[in-house]
Amino acid sequence: MNYSTPTFVADELKARNNIRRMAEKAKANGLLFRPHFKTHQSVEAGEWFRSEGVTAITVSSAEMAQRFAGAGWNDITIAFPHNLHESEAVAALAEKITINLLFDNPEQAAAVAAALRSKAGFFIKADTGYHRAGILPGDDASINAILGAAKGSRLRFKGFLTHAGHTYRAGDPEQVLAIHRKSTQALALMKAGCLDAFPEIIASAGDTPSCSIASEFQGVDEIRPGNFVYYDLMQWMLGSCTFHQIAAAVICPVISVYPDRNEALILGGAVHLSKESLQIHGGETVYGLAVPFANGKWEDVQGDDYLTALSQEHGILQTNSPWAKNLKPGDHLALIPVHSCLAADLLVAKNKFAVVR
Repeated sequence: MNYSTPTFVADELKARNNIRRMAEKAKANGLLFRPHFKTHQSVEAGEWFRSEGVTAITVSSAEMAQRFAGAGWNDITIAFPHNLHESEAVAALAEKITINLLFDNPEQAAAVAAALRSKAGFFIKADTGYHRAGILPGDDASINAILGAAKGSRLRFKGFLTHAGHTYRAGDPEQVLAIHRKSTQALALMKAGCLDAFPEIIASAGDTPSCSIASEFQGVDEIRPGNFVYYDLMQWMLGSCTFHQIAAAVICPVISVYPDRNEALILGGAVHLSKESLQIHGGETVYGLAVPFANGKWEDVQGDDYLTALSQEHGILQTNSPWAKNLKPGDHLALIPVHSCLAADLLVAKNKFAVVR
């Protein structure tokens, strides 16, 4: 490949190793493993999971569920609160595969119940501290309203599901573990409150920092991490992975170099990477880390060669290491994205995706 434009590249061996480690951790803890496919969004990458025995997956929309159902996946949870405009789409999916939906208000349950022609499962979204969506622990009125809207329909209550996304804002692994313990305790209590009426329900959790760092999952029955397949700069700095476990990079062409100000211009902007950023060195905002790319592989970190400015198509790289200072127009570099999920979303769908082995 000539990588004439930014291309999302996955290292298959590293990704397979990441999948294997997480599958083994789930097995060792007696957990169901239902990985989230919104990170890679690739039918090809999905097969790497199948080879590790994965049979059930998570997605974030009906459209994504349709795509992976077409690739042979027949047990799918849509882990996003139900969009009422997708009720007919999920009803059609329920006629073909095992599908689980996510509700945090009774209107969602009522809309799906009215549309279904076959059985479908549903989870109640639990807000265990992230405060993005979901039902708070102890809000029995809201839980009962959802259960009431589903009663007598083809919907089957599967349990409570959470995403402790506030682990991404933690400062270190100990903070991740503290959030993990608090979140799983709240999730387990919500499950316990419904066990008498629904003895087969489960508790499902799913953030990559917790699933990567934690060794105990008391009260949890299922994990749904997604970002771990590739990891990224955010996860490395948080302590969720080592640099050598990062299995994705965006390969970008160098357009111009400016030695007098230790900068280089690359073709790689917000439309390729998103504007997800990190604060480093006491407050500097960065949008990625550049490392050498040679013989189809990215290499070790050479120094603080960060992407420090981003516009629609352009990126400004600070050239601090000797390697970066020697970049020339026409060279390629590998940019470790702040958030691999967003970079994949922007590039994989445009067929700007390659696999190295």
